[in-house]
Amino acid sequence: MSDTVDAPRNPPSLVGKRALVTGAARGIGARTAEMLVREGAEVAVHARRREQLDDIAASIHALGSEAICVTGDLTAAKSIAKLCAQAIKELGGIDIVINNAGVAAHGPVVDLEEEEWDQVMDVNLKAPYLVTQHTLPTMIEQGTGGAFVFNASSSARMAQAERSVYNATKAGLVGFTRCLAEEVGPHGITANAVCAGWIATEMAVELHQQMAEESGVPFEQLYDEGMRVNAMKAIIPPEDVADMMVFLAGPGARHVTAQSIYVCAGRSIV
Repeated sequence: MSDTVDAPRNPPSLVGKRALVTGAARGIGARTAEMLVREGAEVAVHARRREQLDDIAASIHALGSEAICVTGDLTAAKSIAKLCAQAIKELGGIDIVINNAGVAAHGPVVDLEEEEWDQVMDVNLKAPYLVTQHTLPTMIEQGTGGAFVFNASSSARMAQAERSVYNATKAGLVGFTRCLAEEVGPHGITANAVCAGWIATEMAVELHQQMAEESGVPFEQLYDEGMRVNAMKAIIPPEDVADMMVFLAGPGARHVTAQSIYVCAGRSIV
């Protein structure tokens, strides 16, 4: 018989909590939804179209829960109001809101189309404000606290040529988070931003493919070099960001608010 004893596993920390995750079809959003479920939360997952949620819904089912699937265009205010109302109704309330959805664009200011600027602003900055506006009243009315977590970026405080619109939205999101925290703190509600560096997601692959085509550099070389531009020379998996989001939504972070937490392997100092 072995003399070793397995360490007791901590019980799930979010049992009875109800969460909405935007942009949950893949990448960081999907991994965050799965981790919320593992911690005992009931989760509503969002994507623009229902079929985009098939994989994450199946994954959550395999974890022994059932996902509430809500859809909507994050560039349309009425659509956002509808998806938030559906999530609150089917969850029976709301305790956690993960504003994860985002899009990226790059290019010189002189070449950036106004429509592209507007789309990135709408999805990355205006949509989180509207999702917050439509879920906050319920959270306050419940009187049991809650948590807002925003997917920002280490780019929020970086000066990068041809990244003007993306960086501007992430800097704005950090500012919004801090102001929101001051407003909702008296209700026991927290608001924090997770500022990620390059993360190994489908979006990162797509952006590096685009940059490889434009520069003529082989994709594999560009991707490996680009993803490792951080102090640890690491390629960061989306699970690492999801871990931080779930922590900030949980009881261990009940007095953590107005913060921008960097999950970037030191990208913000490079």
